[in-house]
Amino acid sequence: MAFPHKERDVGGRCFNSLQILFIGVCPNLESLMEGMRSFTALRTLIIAECPRLSSLPKHLPALENLIIGDCESLDLGNRNGEKEGNIQGFGSLRNLYISELPKLEILPRWLFQVPTSNNLLYLSIDNCENFRALSEEEESLSLTSLDTLVIKDCSELLALPEGMGHLTALRQLQIERCDNLAALPEKMRRLTALTQLKIEGCPKLAERCKPRTGEDWNKIAHVKDIYLNGQKIQVRKSGLDDEAAAGTSGEPQMEFPGVVLQLYFISLFDSVF
Repeated sequence: MAFPHKERDVGGRCFNSLQILFIGVCPNLESLMEGMRSFTALRTLIIAECPRLSSLPKHLPALENLIIGDCESLDLGNRNGEKEGNIQGFGSLRNLYISELPKLEILPRWLFQVPTSNNLLYLSIDNCENFRALSEEEESLSLTSLDTLVIKDCSELLALPEGMGHLTALRQLQIERCDNLAALPEKMRRLTALTQLKIEGCPKLAERCKPRTGEDWNKIAHVKDIYLNGQKIQVRKSGLDDEAAAGTSGEPQMEFPGVVLQLYFISLFDSVF
């Protein structure tokens, strides 16, 4: 379902059985009204190419998948005009994909509040030119169920917080083309569930993560599968010492929830016609 280009707001209608909603290429859409409270069964919301949209709805209790792309005015901390509004509104959210949001500098606080913080499994931040930090408060990074974190093309990101150590369920971490990211936090050592780490196009970080010689190597040496710029790092024990070598095994792809990805591309295709 897509809304017409001239629609200035969305809501006020009863769609209490609707499970999937795509809103795309709506240059005049400015808000998603409180009428969306009637979308009580909505599980997947995709918003793309809505340059005037400035806020998200406050209350979508069943929402599990949220994909947002190319919305230049959108402030994720603005919930229908109220900064950090009803934090309980996305309590079922499991998968969040964010792309091309120039106003995004830091992840919104509501993301780290219960129950959202307990349910989120997948988080991807892609091509957000002003994104500079996951969280301003290190202790607030309490996404206790997060399985996969992907950060791509965020040139203003300078560091990952020590609060990363709270992501105890994190299994996959992918960082690509973050040119100014210079080091990993000390508390990376706490991520004992982390089995897959991919670093691509991050020259400063890749240098520090070189096996044995890199300053950050000891922070990640426990990770089973490490990929640096397309090469799998293989660590073999030789006597009492570890021997590290770059392999040529194929790179992994982080496990984006398949149904969400399919819906995204289907919706984009349909919006052209």
